[in-house]
Amino acid sequence: MPKRLNIGTIIFPSSEEKIMELCESKKLIGYETEIIVRIYWHKQSLNYIADYMEFDKYGKPQKHYSVRSINNFHKEAFKKLLK
Repeated sequence: MPKRLNIGTIIFPSSEEKIMELCESKKLIGYETEIIVRIYWHKQSLNYIADYMEFDKYGKPQKHYSVRSINNFHKEAFKKLLK
């Protein structure tokens, strides 16, 4: 059985610019913002993000990360959005 965050829900804005503004107001790091936009605006899967998103442009040591790592990055970013 998968673990759930159990920390609440959030209604995302209706445009990409507003999602970006929300992420900036919550002080998300660059790659966290891109993950949030890709998942909630572009509706991209974690597998697609793992294959095509380049993390090295955000100062991360690797160019690509696994689906599990991206899921963890997403969880941390989502927790920041709810604060």
